[in-house]
Amino acid sequence: MARAKTKDTEPKKNRERASRGEGEIIEVQRGQVYRIRPRLGKDPKTNRYLKAPMRTVYGNKAEARRQMVIYKDELREEAMHKGRKLTVGAYARQFQDQRRSLGNLSPLTIERDEIETHKIEELFGEVGISKLTVGVINEEYAKLRTDNKVSKSQLHKLHAKLRQVLKQAVKEEIITKNPCDAIELTRPRSAERKSLTVAEATKLAKDLRKEEPSGRIVALWIGLATGIRRGEALGLSWKHVDLEHKRIYIAQQLANDLTLREPKSDNANRWIGLDDETTEYLQSWKELQRQQLADMDIEQKPNTPVVTNELGGATDPNNFSRWRRDFFADHGLGYFEHEEIYTDPSGTRHVKRSGYRGYNFHELRHTQATLLIGSGADIKTVQHRLGHSTASLTMDIYAHAIAQNDRTAADTIGETIFGNDKA
Repeated sequence: MARAKTKDTEPKKNRERASRGEGEIIEVQRGQVYRIRPRLGKDPKTNRYLKAPMRTVYGNKAEARRQMVIYKDELREEAMHKGRKLTVGAYARQFQDQRRSLGNLSPLTIERDEIETHKIEELFGEVGISKLTVGVINEEYAKLRTDNKVSKSQLHKLHAKLRQVLKQAVKEEIITKNPCDAIELTRPRSAERKSLTVAEATKLAKDLRKEEPSGRIVALWIGLATGIRRGEALGLSWKHVDLEHKRIYIAQQLANDLTLREPKSDNANRWIGLDDETTEYLQSWKELQRQQLADMDIEQKPNTPVVTNELGGATDPNNFSRWRRDFFADHGLGYFEHEEIYTDPSGTRHVKRSGYRGYNFHELRHTQATLLIGSGADIKTVQHRLGHSTASLTMDIYAHAIAQNDRTAADTIGETIFGNDKA
């Protein structure tokens, strides 16, 4: 016989979220006793809301809401008192350590963050975080400009990091507003990017066809055909290659520590179309790679890297770059300032090169953009293909190509309209 459910004799507790996400109000005894708990912003470590200790309130619900406001003000004042003792340098260091502990940032990002954090410590290390004003920040920036200690680009990066740090301080209610919000620093125009000429790109494509297929050669081919970043090419796996629909999906990138990480931004997750020849090349390479791996008793799986090394694993980014510099130098796309020939104890002859000057893998990306813009592709298409966060970023980086397109457009209009008029 089924056991009857017993009715809960405890008073029913009703939960109500306070307005604007300020916390929660729990009804303990209808119209008489409530428990309140304000929210304290998000913990940067867990991205979850911090909560204050519960406080019991006697009275009706309106009184509970009023006490919530009072409790919130008390906590805010307590945080402000803490802020008066906390320096900008100490908080920036704490912020950096917390970001590092998350474990989801690339070593390169952490390294760059460390540079900016150190600068913040140098400039504002002894300034109380609640005493940091627009005037104090502008004064330090003016000194840096006067002494030529930083470039426009470096100052922009420093300001962006300081703004990010103080934004978190506002979330934690250590300060009430971010002084960086009132300071406008124009993003410096990106330096003109180098790109291969049509002749150089065509020659590279021909040279790649002549080479025996390997993971490294495939990486260069994909880079030239799609304009993806080095880490995106080395992190590409077969499950993200759709040969039937002639496209690849960028879902991850291989970092220098050989860890697969998410792309740089949400926009970097994207489908990129492939031309017919690249599709056929990847189809042939997939079959060849399958045979090579089988010879090593390794099964080709969906997670298998497209760009494999000699042992069938992922290709180390630094090793790839060393090989790529040699390849470019041997094919007229770069050169080494120093070359030393020596023989090791076994009698083997070696060539040691240093001081590379020439194109890098990233220039294949700029080549893609320049050729697309030059052929009349719209900026949104170029932005999507490159995985830029905004179209304005694409326009800023490739202003030179857009300007050349504008000149071509002007000449076309002149020939079409005024040239015909003369006739």
